[in-house]
Amino acid sequence: MRVPEWRLMELLDIEHRGRVLRGALHTPQTTPAPAVVLCHGFGGNRAEFGYAFVRLAERLARRGIAAYRFDFAGCGDSDGEFADLTVSDQVEQAVAVLDAVGAHPAVDPARVSLMGMSLGGLTASLAAVRRPVRALALWAPAAAAAAMGEEGAARRAAAIEANGYDDFGGLPVYRAFAEDAAAIDPFADAAGHTGPVQLVVGSNDFVLPPDLIEEYRRLYGDRLDLHVIDEVGHGFETVPAREHLLDLTEAFLAKHV
Repeated sequence: MRVPEWRLMELLDIEHRGRVLRGALHTPQTTPAPAVVLCHGFGGNRAEFGYAFVRLAERLARRGIAAYRFDFAGCGDSDGEFADLTVSDQVEQAVAVLDAVGAHPAVDPARVSLMGMSLGGLTASLAAVRRPVRALALWAPAAAAAAMGEEGAARRAAAIEANGYDDFGGLPVYRAFAEDAAAIDPFADAAGHTGPVQLVVGSNDFVLPPDLIEEYRRLYGDRLDLHVIDEVGHGFETVPAREHLLDLTEAFLAKHV
């Protein structure tokens, strides 16, 4: 049976500091093509919630755009330990992935973009300063991971001191992550990207409250394409919201990559 051209996919492993990052590259029939690297959220994997990254990658391939979705070290099928996860390390991984994807024969190296969900969004915004990317798409970026208030930071530090980790919705946040994040300014450290940016967030998102959205407005100015989806939280938890999310991001990337 013939595989539709928009479902062409190859497993692509990328080495980073002695670890194998495992991922999947979706390619259109016509190459070399523009490409988008997809960065998943904290404790997630390359499929993302509701297989959103799989669906987005297939949509992009239909549009003639390659998409690479991968597991960060310590997540999914990639090498590494989850306890070693830090934002800075994820940024380094994303930069290595950008380089590897840009060098792939199916990809136009001058037309590579980044997108990310939650912690992957924060990671993507910081990696976009390290390598020139055409466009940046952010789903509910977890700026709060590196911009915790004093009360939240004190609570997290106390939990780590008592238990060895802070329990974040059933996932452990270890000392290495907390100490690394405290040294990052999610806005000043992301100020070097000069291309278009899309930011999509749920109106009830506790991870990205209005004050942090305003910081992104100030950071990106008139280059920011902001969308707030009503009545959903951090994971865009309804079928219509997720369909709208995919529609918005597909259109944005198709326009700017």
